[in-house]
Amino acid sequence: MRPPNSRLIMNIKAEVLQTFCTDIFMAAGAPREEAEIVVENLVRTSLRGVDSHGVRATPRYVKAIQEGRIVPTAPIKVLKDTPTTAMWDVNRGFGFVAGRKAMETAMQKADGYRIGAVGTCNPSLGDDHIGALYYYAELAALHDKIGLVTCTCAPGMAAWGGKSKVIGVNPIAMAIPAATHPPIVWDIATSQVAVGHLSVMAMRGEPIPEGWILNKDGQPTTNPQDFFNSGMLLPFGTYKGYGLAVIIDALTGALGSGCSFDNPRYGHLFLAIDPTGFTSLQEYKERVDRLIGYLKASETQPGVQEVFVPGEIEYRTMQQRLKDGIPIDTPDWNALTQTARALSIDIPIG
Repeated sequence: MRPPNSRLIMNIKAEVLQTFCTDIFMAAGAPREEAEIVVENLVRTSLRGVDSHGVRATPRYVKAIQEGRIVPTAPIKVLKDTPTTAMWDVNRGFGFVAGRKAMETAMQKADGYRIGAVGTCNPSLGDDHIGALYYYAELAALHDKIGLVTCTCAPGMAAWGGKSKVIGVNPIAMAIPAATHPPIVWDIATSQVAVGHLSVMAMRGEPIPEGWILNKDGQPTTNPQDFFNSGMLLPFGTYKGYGLAVIIDALTGALGSGCSFDNPRYGHLFLAIDPTGFTSLQEYKERVDRLIGYLKASETQPGVQEVFVPGEIEYRTMQQRLKDGIPIDTPDWNALTQTARALSIDIPIG
């Protein structure tokens, strides 16, 4: 999400950023395999136009490594394992790495039993982000599975009708494979806006719409910085977003990952469903194709040129940015290069 008055320095090819950011993470102490997993996620997210969760976050994760909040190579501890489910202690390792392994394990379980689920707990201290959740759900869809990912977060959102932080923004993502179309990909936070987008707007000094957040006194505000000064987010759709956040907390957190009121401990649930447990894969994917075609053919409102399905705009953005490069803001590029220089990494351009 990039505001129209964004300050761009240049468009940088995805492969250049992949190499550059991988070198940065390796210099910070991550082994190549882990660094490449992390950066693949960040670059792909930037390619899809979700810049708030993309490569601009690299300096933040490097700082977390340097402060000991992320522990590269930390071994995953299996707390429980069954033919269809598992619960892992991530042991403060990279959430990106554990998340990918968790979805891959869920898919393997689904291969044998048509459904698989892996929960994770105890991620890195204070910086437990695993990036945009769509990545893990889409990973399943690209392997002909239905993917679902949920996340419990530290309290940062008010209950509907409340004015104190009691529950996390608790995002959820799903991805559905199709036959000839790209997967349907849906990824939302249960708040009016994701924290990553707020940080971008606060950095740029841009106001936000009223109704997104409350300040520390529980009053509406249009200053995004108020959120970072003990403010709180509001749920999307009033009681609907709040209800979904509660369900995710009960589904993901209460199963063992950690609820919003625990410590707080972040947690994730990765679910993979094999459509062949219900019908043939080809028939399922063709039905999804027909659904997409049916929705795309719907009559549009005045001034609307086209109806999109979830994830379609991001997919088109990715195709365009693969050709043109990823636009990088001046502050983001400066932060990346400053981090690189501190680690004695050469700047690839300029």
